[in-house]
Amino acid sequence: MDYQANHLYAFAYRKIIVDEAGNPIDYEFVEVNEAFEQLISIYSVNISGKRSRDVIPDNVDNPFDWLNFYGEVALTGKAATTEQFAEATKRWYRVEAYSHEKGYFSTLFIDITSFKQKEFELIEKNEQLGQLYEEIAVTEEELRQQMDELNQVTKLLTESGNRFKRAQKIAHVGNWELDLETKLVWVSAEAFDLYGLKMENHELALELVQQLVHAEDRRKMDKALEGLIKGEAEYNVNYRVIRADNSEERQMHSLAELVSDSSGKPVKILGVIQDVTERVIYEQNLTNKNRELKRLHKGLEENEHKIKHMAYYDYITDLPNRIFFIDRLNAAITIAKKNGTNLIIVFLDLDNFKIVNDTLGHTIGDALLIEISERLLKCIDGKDTAARLSGDEFSLLIEDIKQENCVFPIIERIKSIFKEPFWINENAINLTASIGVSVYPDHGEIGEELINNADTAMYKAKELGKNRYQLFNFKMKEDLLRKTNIARLLRKALINNEFILHYQPQYSAKTEKIRGFEALIRWNSPELGFLNPLEFIPIAEESGLIIEIGEWVLNTASSVCQKFQAKCGYDLIMAVNISAIQLRQRRFYEIVLKAIKSSGLKPTSLELEVTESIFIDSYNNVANELRNLKELGVRIALDDFGTGYSSLSYLRKLPITLLKIDKAFVQEIDSLNPYKDLTESIISLVHKLNIETMAEGVETLEQLNYLIKAKCDHLQGYYLGKPGPEDLVEGFFNKGSLREFLL
Repeated sequence: MDYQANHLYAFAYRKIIVDEAGNPIDYEFVEVNEAFEQLISIYSVNISGKRSRDVIPDNVDNPFDWLNFYGEVALTGKAATTEQFAEATKRWYRVEAYSHEKGYFSTLFIDITSFKQKEFELIEKNEQLGQLYEEIAVTEEELRQQMDELNQVTKLLTESGNRFKRAQKIAHVGNWELDLETKLVWVSAEAFDLYGLKMENHELALELVQQLVHAEDRRKMDKALEGLIKGEAEYNVNYRVIRADNSEERQMHSLAELVSDSSGKPVKILGVIQDVTERVIYEQNLTNKNRELKRLHKGLEENEHKIKHMAYYDYITDLPNRIFFIDRLNAAITIAKKNGTNLIIVFLDLDNFKIVNDTLGHTIGDALLIEISERLLKCIDGKDTAARLSGDEFSLLIEDIKQENCVFPIIERIKSIFKEPFWINENAINLTASIGVSVYPDHGEIGEELINNADTAMYKAKELGKNRYQLFNFKMKEDLLRKTNIARLLRKALINNEFILHYQPQYSAKTEKIRGFEALIRWNSPELGFLNPLEFIPIAEESGLIIEIGEWVLNTASSVCQKFQAKCGYDLIMAVNISAIQLRQRRFYEIVLKAIKSSGLKPTSLELEVTESIFIDSYNNVANELRNLKELGVRIALDDFGTGYSSLSYLRKLPITLLKIDKAFVQEIDSLNPYKDLTESIISLVHKLNIETMAEGVETLEQLNYLIKAKCDHLQGYYLGKPGPEDLVEGFFNKGSLREFLL
């Protein structure tokens, strides 16, 4: 079997060798062409009849299981295709394997790297056969034998041609020849199919072929042909064709070589053409995906940078956040420990910043935070750190401090930034800050501990009236632990009903009878003993437990008032202190209404005592809530008048029915005090606003006589009766009227 016509592809016809179980163990070469011999780098004239192990050395490193691949084709008859890289030639090949007879298989190796395998010309084979025929001996027996040989070769050539055509169809490869003199193109059947042409004969005019090439690619193909003919370049070109049958655009790849006559004159061009549309589309998709991946990668890098920045910096001020600050602090502690220097941690909380957000809006509030951060940065050196830890809390890390007293100039610089107003959108905002300071290593050797201790000192500054600084000491920590413990025990006290109410009598100066009582909460903790309300009430407010405690006081006091009224035979007034936290509840009106209904108390017998500070944060909301309760009949009393910011003109706007004069004014009532008449003036002016007055803290007969003479409406104080539990209140009714205290 001669395969020299297939000069573009490596072809082999082989027989599979199996063991007793029918498993392939080797294969035997029946016929191969020269291209195959070159492919495996064996140049012997004849390898027919030899097995693969005799032809291919054992030391050839080939990871692909060719034996099972060929065995599957030869034994099942199913054609198979694979693409493999030949390490020896550094090229890729498409291997097409098929079987027409069980146990035998044919393989076609197509160089898909350059498409330069040569096609054997059948004409040359026919000439060789003719030469063989002329050389046959004239003897009849010799002629017959040679004719038999010729028939056999012709049969094999026909089979080879058929196999070659099938291989071309499978690989979507066609071959063509261009006669440079006639300009006629000989085209294989598969090439006709690639162009969408109906084959009548194998010849086409070059002009017709060129017309099927996409208009934008004709110049490129013509230039490639011209370069090949002139010997200036290889013919290796990609172009598009418009199929003649359905106008579909397909991508083609063509390789060709020039054939010259004996004189060196170019006479024809031999070429192959392959439809590579799917590959081009695949490569385009890969290119697009690669471009998209690069874009996404760039976006991911940018997002990673943004996320990292967001993780360590405050999104409003762009200062380091708490995480970054702690990292810097821990690193600074390591350096300070090595160098024997101190660190200063400043914890700063803005006073009443919530009012700015509530009144001017969060946009103004955010702009204010930015302005504050810029001023803070001017207070420190480049080596130091300023951070925003949370809402209105900032912290500074001052490094390389040689002496602890260096903290005071730094604090003064920080305080100075609040002396000038902050101008935000034409709004002049005056703001102060409460500052806490801790020092490494005196106040801790761990970052979190130092921050917490500075925070504790800041809260102490808040307690002392704000707009000041405090240097941490360990008693503050003890106080904080006590506060934390009280907050914990308050929850337990609610569950275990540990709270009780004491009632202090209030007298009417006009009727000289008991007007009512003020309900005062008391707590005798099993763990801590008796606690002053001034200590645990602020903690209850901070923790939010004042809401539940306040509701309990309201319900209990209302019910007890009903019992007192039954004993005395007339309507009394029960005064209950209300926290600002309670009043800000949306349900507060319903809670008061529920207490009145469940106890059966008249609304006019309930008096809610509020302080001036309750109106500071949200005047309109608080005033509207109290106004609604006043319309219901509930009395509203303003407690501790004179200790805050209220003016008499301010009272006209408040929905109150009673003003309680603070005991600080009452204590000044003394025959030797030239300013004692101030209290009388206050009472007179308040009456003009149609508001009743009550003096609290009455402790002497002189104070009582003065207040009655000054026409104070109601009186309360230790001189008239100390607060006591419910079972001792009956004694107040037995004492009789106010006159008994004047005797």
